[in-house]
Amino acid sequence: MKVTDVLVNVLQTNAAVEIMNELVLATLIRSRDTCIEARDRLDAIIIHRELKPHEEEDWVCLVQDIQALNRVIDYYGG
Repeated sequence: MKVTDVLVNVLQTNAAVEIMNELVLATLIRSRDTCIEARDRLDAIIIHRELKPHEEEDWVCLVQDIQALNRVIDYYGG
């Protein structure tokens, strides 16, 4: 049996699918955490001054991204 055939068979198993799901989930969680950190930095700026227009836009986008990532993470069972 060829190595490529073995790899294809392994990748088609439930275990391989579960591994891929866990990798996707971990990546999504890390992405969400990065967005939360960026939003928190903007929240800290608000304490000292008003946000500039581009910062306000970033804040809104980050909040939406966090919500979207939470929905996808929930879908993957996180």
